[in-house]
Amino acid sequence: MSIDNFKEQLYKRSSEESIHEHLENIYGTHIERIVKLDLGVFKVDRYDGLSWVVRQFPKAMLIEDVKGDAEILKFLEQSDYPAERCAVPNAVSTLDGQGVLITNFVEGDKIKGSDRAYYFLGVLLGRLHSLQLDSCSITRKGGAWHHLSVKGGPHEEIDAASSLLQSYEEIVPENQKNMYEMLLSELMKADDFHDMPQALVHPDFVPTNMIRLDAGKWVVVDWAGAGLGPRISSLGFLLWAAGHRLECIDAVVAGYRKFINLDAEELMRLAGAIGNRPLIFSCWMLCMGRKELVDVFKELPKIYKATRVIAERAVQAFSS
Repeated sequence: MSIDNFKEQLYKRSSEESIHEHLENIYGTHIERIVKLDLGVFKVDRYDGLSWVVRQFPKAMLIEDVKGDAEILKFLEQSDYPAERCAVPNAVSTLDGQGVLITNFVEGDKIKGSDRAYYFLGVLLGRLHSLQLDSCSITRKGGAWHHLSVKGGPHEEIDAASSLLQSYEEIVPENQKNMYEMLLSELMKADDFHDMPQALVHPDFVPTNMIRLDAGKWVVVDWAGAGLGPRISSLGFLLWAAGHRLECIDAVVAGYRKFINLDAEELMRLAGAIGNRPLIFSCWMLCMGRKELVDVFKELPKIYKATRVIAERAVQAFSS
């Protein structure tokens, strides 16, 4: 798939005017205003009820997968897990051939990356990974970053990033071919952890998706692409986010260990789980025209060094 086709399939969305008309026609609600929060994500203030978050998913995502997102939110509600909730019983609809999911807007504050915040992130991630799934129908793979892959887990995310990077080859200058080949080789070697312990995972379990309520409680939002996946892949990205301060790494592990202790194999491969996303992000930014190949290549040693430091601290904290 070319980069232009990739953008068409993953990033095209309907206008705010179309969203407005769709909601009023389907749900009979009266809308005061619509505010764009992110690509395909809107806050909808209503005259006749609580505010909603409306997510329109990309063309490449099947409506069955959008319904799968809604099913996971319903399971989390039944499990009394602090996540956003579906706003209406029929929370999934279709607009311009693309799935739409409606959840209640969570009123609260975005948290900052303090030790305390990372401790509670660790607690909530450990709690999520310890949920018993025997009584539910969740079987799909999850955890892939939705700006790269509309479904699946680390394997599909790595595969999508590799395909995108391969499409980029045709515009690489001849004097940068060696850098490009080395970058692609590093990406192709990324571990997908398919043989590691599985759990229900959130694709992007970091402070940006955590809301603190007035009562001191915490709610996790943006569950697009959640599903079954290797728990260390999910934990690895949280540790990368916490890596700006060693104390924050300790805090994540202290919270996570209230529910789960990683086994020996997971600890050995934790560094790969920490380093995957920053490598993938760099490749994505290159292909989207946000960074130059020379700059991405220069960043690799920094990513690897930070990954080693974070992994060593996290393993030490798990082993203490």
